[in-house]
Amino acid sequence: MFKNKRFLVIAAVLALSILMPAAASASQLTQTSVRLGRFGIGATVGNDLLVTFKLNNTPTNVAKITVTFPVGFVIANGTPAVQTTGFPNTPTGITVPPGSLTATATAASRTIVVSGFTSPSLNNTTLYGFIIPSGTITNPSSAGQYNLSVESDTAAGATIDITTPVAVYIYGGVANQDQINVSADVAPNFSFSLSANNDVIPKVDPTTIQTSSGVTMTVGTNSPLGYTAYVKSANGALVSATNPGTPITTGTFDGTPDALTPGATDYGFVPSTGASCSTCTGSLSYDSEYAVADGTHAGSFNGTGFSSFVSRNGYTNADQVILKERDSVANTIGYANDYTDTLTIVAAGNY
Repeated sequence: MFKNKRFLVIAAVLALSILMPAAASASQLTQTSVRLGRFGIGATVGNDLLVTFKLNNTPTNVAKITVTFPVGFVIANGTPAVQTTGFPNTPTGITVPPGSLTATATAASRTIVVSGFTSPSLNNTTLYGFIIPSGTITNPSSAGQYNLSVESDTAAGATIDITTPVAVYIYGGVANQDQINVSADVAPNFSFSLSANNDVIPKVDPTTIQTSSGVTMTVGTNSPLGYTAYVKSANGALVSATNPGTPITTGTFDGTPDALTPGATDYGFVPSTGASCSTCTGSLSYDSEYAVADGTHAGSFNGTGFSSFVSRNGYTNADQVILKERDSVANTIGYANDYTDTLTIVAAGNY
């Protein structure tokens, strides 16, 4: 009776070894890792699969890598494209396996098999890797640890090396528990400066038109709607304390630059674009009163009130606008060296 039982045990062991020769002889892959693109329960979108592996036994016989998922995962039948770019920095040195790689995903067995390796070119010292794009794998609906297996197979499907379990974890509870929603607030910024606070118009007489050397206005803003700049003349004229009865008056504020003529009295404002901004959107545009394109016109002042003269319809790190004044005089304008006016230049961001 005892001999019969011993015979049955030996026979059972022999039968198992015949039925599972690969599993009985297989050892582990030297290294393997399975990274899911999403850990949330039921995740499909964005759930790609990165598999890295280092072969162990007889790598020149390896023709396939099989990833087997446990119950709970849903694998869509298909032939997903094998991606061999976009590897992360760590682990370092991931190498694309030699060959023309193809993949077969099977729902019933919950497997993804990547084949097409050029076996003679494989070795057991290189860390290989590939990515299965999202759309093939759906995570389980329950949270917890799940154990996968990764194996190297011959062309006939016999197991060479197998690593199991390869553990992954599925989050549950709070939705999107594997993601961090990052928010930020960028404060509005606005900058303004003038290169100087004094500007001089060269000595003028009835035979000439004179233009000042100019002051540079620099404006910056991160508003996508840009900004508008304004000018105001304190006097609406150049006024002399010596000859207060003969001011050099501004022209007509009517949306069109005035034409200055030698021998006729006129005083106006001439803005023009300086150095271009290096980071900006949109464009600079001048109000029609100040759209001066030559050396004989000038925009008039709006009495003693503000008038807009230039604007940008986008953000800018630094717009430069050269602000000049221009005048001409009749021979009735009294001689004096103290004609003055004060211009107030301001700007406002558009938010």
